[in-house]
Amino acid sequence: MNVIYFINERITLEGLSKEDSVCLQKQHLLKYIQINNLNIVKPNIYQTNNYYTIQHALLYDLDKFEIPKVDYLLYYSKEVMEDFVYIYPDYWFLLKNHFNFVISLKNLDSFGDNSSSLIS
Repeated sequence: MNVIYFINERITLEGLSKEDSVCLQKQHLLKYIQINNLNIVKPNIYQTNNYYTIQHALLYDLDKFEIPKVDYLLYYSKEVMEDFVYIYPDYWFLLKNHFNFVISLKNLDSFGDNSSSLIS
């Protein structure tokens, strides 16, 4: 199963600094990826990181490189995507259509469940 994961470098989570918030997101996302034996996909080979930090860039790369549907888009919590979803609902819809499942890890934790679940 293939995954693309997203980290928001511009927000603070759980009262942490921006740097610590990025570390928190990376730690939890990579642990989930490892536990579930997911393969990280990088649509743009020139992408510096294994993850995306800008939703528009991710959407652009998925369209430009004509990547077939990826199994999972993974991100830490609803707060990570909240602004993008609110400001750009049409782009969020287009982005979600590139994936079979869109998963927020925080929502999975709240269900006490390690299985994937479709998040809108």
